[in-house]
Amino acid sequence: MEDRYEIRGKIGQGGLGAVYRAFDSRMNREVAIKRITASEEDAELMEESTRQLIKEAGALASLQHPHIVTVYDVGSDEDGPYVVMELISGKTLDEIVESAPLMWPDFRELALQTQEALIAAQELQLVHRDIKPGNVMLTWLPSGKFQIKIVDFGLAKLASKPSLQTLDQSESVFGSVFFMAPEQFERAPLDARTDTYAMGCVYYHALTGVYPFNGETGPQVMAAHLQHKVTPIQDLRAGIPLWICDWIMWHINRKPEDRPESARESLQVFLQNDKDQNPPMSTGTPSTSGEAPKRPRLIIPGSVPEKSPTSPVVVVPDEEKPIEAAKTQTAPQPLTPPEGFKPSVHSPTQSIKPETPPQDNPPIVKLTKAVAATATVPVLKAPVKAATVGLNPAKPVPVSPTAPGSSITLSGAEPAKKRGLDNTMKVTIAVMLGLAALFLGYYLLKQSGKNTQTKIFNAMMQQAAKPDATEVIVNASTLKLLLQSTISLGANEQRNMAYKALVLAKASDATDVDAVIAEFATKTQMISDIREALITQVIGARKKSSVIPMLLAYSKSTDDTRTATAALKAARYMVDDSHFPQFLEVIQSASNADVRQAAEEAVAEIIKNSANRAQFGTTLASAYQTATNQDVRHSLLRLLGRNGDAAALGIAKELLAKTEPKEQVAALVALASWGNESAFPVLIEYLARTTDSTLRGHAFESSLKFITSTEIERDGATRGQQWNTLASEAKLQVEQDKIVRELAINEEDEWVIPLVEKFAKESEYDRIIDLAERALDRLRERARLKSVDEGKSDTPESQDE
Repeated sequence: MEDRYEIRGKIGQGGLGAVYRAFDSRMNREVAIKRITASEEDAELMEESTRQLIKEAGALASLQHPHIVTVYDVGSDEDGPYVVMELISGKTLDEIVESAPLMWPDFRELALQTQEALIAAQELQLVHRDIKPGNVMLTWLPSGKFQIKIVDFGLAKLASKPSLQTLDQSESVFGSVFFMAPEQFERAPLDARTDTYAMGCVYYHALTGVYPFNGETGPQVMAAHLQHKVTPIQDLRAGIPLWICDWIMWHINRKPEDRPESARESLQVFLQNDKDQNPPMSTGTPSTSGEAPKRPRLIIPGSVPEKSPTSPVVVVPDEEKPIEAAKTQTAPQPLTPPEGFKPSVHSPTQSIKPETPPQDNPPIVKLTKAVAATATVPVLKAPVKAATVGLNPAKPVPVSPTAPGSSITLSGAEPAKKRGLDNTMKVTIAVMLGLAALFLGYYLLKQSGKNTQTKIFNAMMQQAAKPDATEVIVNASTLKLLLQSTISLGANEQRNMAYKALVLAKASDATDVDAVIAEFATKTQMISDIREALITQVIGARKKSSVIPMLLAYSKSTDDTRTATAALKAARYMVDDSHFPQFLEVIQSASNADVRQAAEEAVAEIIKNSANRAQFGTTLASAYQTATNQDVRHSLLRLLGRNGDAAALGIAKELLAKTEPKEQVAALVALASWGNESAFPVLIEYLARTTDSTLRGHAFESSLKFITSTEIERDGATRGQQWNTLASEAKLQVEQDKIVRELAINEEDEWVIPLVEKFAKESEYDRIIDLAERALDRLRERARLKSVDEGKSDTPESQDE
């Protein structure tokens, strides 16, 4: 591990590894470091744990959100790989609920923050797959408000399409059984709705203190999920809006298609129902209005009349109710900051001083300056000369009644002589009235302008909110208004809608929309979260290469590595050949690994789409030879590998022949992403001759990654030959395990079944034989269904259609 990290103690121990508190001397901050616990007795578990850790780091590195744990760094040393992430000081949700269920205001905040986090994850097609109260942490801000952080994406998987639940070593599934969706037990495809179900179970638990699906054993809990045995939440918890009960039960529907399609849809329904200031409330007692229906589909909250007697969930008969977990011993309690924190300025549950009882002689209330400034000022028709008024302050002053229009006479004083205004006074009054008129006109004009701006802004937001919106018309002034709103808007949902409007913005005048947005995002003072969102969600989505110079200039000038990395990542899918030198310069000069990696990804994209690969290969080879920084050399080697020329392959072979393990690993990583088939024989040759177990693991992983890569087009025969070659070199149980699983899930050609049959017959490991036999069942069934489908497509009826 780098010297910059000083380990200060262990925080916790989990199934896959340990988490340590550490200090980052370079950034002067405390961090959490997660690393795998080495196990000499179970090399297979060590290998799987390492894979999970790397997957976790890769998933989280693509997520930057205030309600998701942030990954700062990833590395590897003699003790294995490690991930550096933000250190969260707080409590997990299950620790909170163990004391008492949440009250409605605190639950509302929990729901809003977790849904915002899921929206961000789903935008990247990221499925957590292990959402549970233990992975939802609460930390308190200085103001006393709590902030949610979803942690441990160790089971997360980036997938552009639904994926199958991965099998673990014991043929069970990862995650907590109380919060897993039915499709996870059935090995069915997983997608965002799997997280929706788990989060619904978390919500149910947070409000009731019990699990929605329960049992004495794991199989009983699974059966409760699969049979959808659940008690409606309104039967267990009183004093919360009925619509929130329906909203939660909507999330835990048995079938994925009956749940919210996404977290975005879920949050929209929540916010719409939350507008009702006086909703019907739950009573906490079961309904007695007849027999409950049999497992109907839940209708989306708010879309049925409030008085509808239809229950949207399954009520479990008494004899079938699962055994509930022990309820918390106290009534729902408000969340308060831990000891040592100041009272929250946000919480509505803070103690309030009793009102002062009415008094017989209330004290005189003095106008404050703010009130006096807005009070109506009477106009004096005639000035009263104070010098002529003789008053006794100790006595009340009687006022003599006078006729209308006459002067006022005060007791004890001579009437003041009536005098006209001199010319100077008249001029002064006229000037003052003129200035007042000008000020009033300016104020009214300004207010009129504000009202007009508000109307324009609302119109743009309404246009962007339409599901079928393709553009939002702007000009120079309205575009500036939209950009400023991203800083001034307080609610996340409003700011996100402003981002969408900016993505769809189209100028009605000569304004260069992309240049204005890029200049604002890179030069205006704002917090990092908003700047990053503008760069990734707006500039990245618009994909206009004209802004790349501004993004590059910003990445070089800022000290904020997070937004610098975001700028380079946003540019990745806009680049062309002309940008190659600038991004190569960033790779050579960047001191931060994340920034260098983002620039490397941009260069890789250029190489992938370019017709000038040979020229780029020459440039990269020259840069590699002159580079003195080892990390820079490894980055350049990976790019040479993507280019796939013969000179680069020679460099990789030289590194594999060296004695330094780090150089060999760098070569293996580069070969895994090679641009042509020339890398595969080198990988297999190295795999066959290496005796170091760690290096062999890297060689096998690189070989597996190479033949499963979609960057190189391969026909079925070539794939079959490469798989058979790798299978013949798979000597360890963990290696055979990975091959069988990969073939069973992702390959469909005719050569697959014979290869898996070979493992079923010849493997020396009983566990692999069993796994291969079950994989064959799946493969044969898939082949049968494919044959049936092809037969249907060949029928005369199909051809006529």
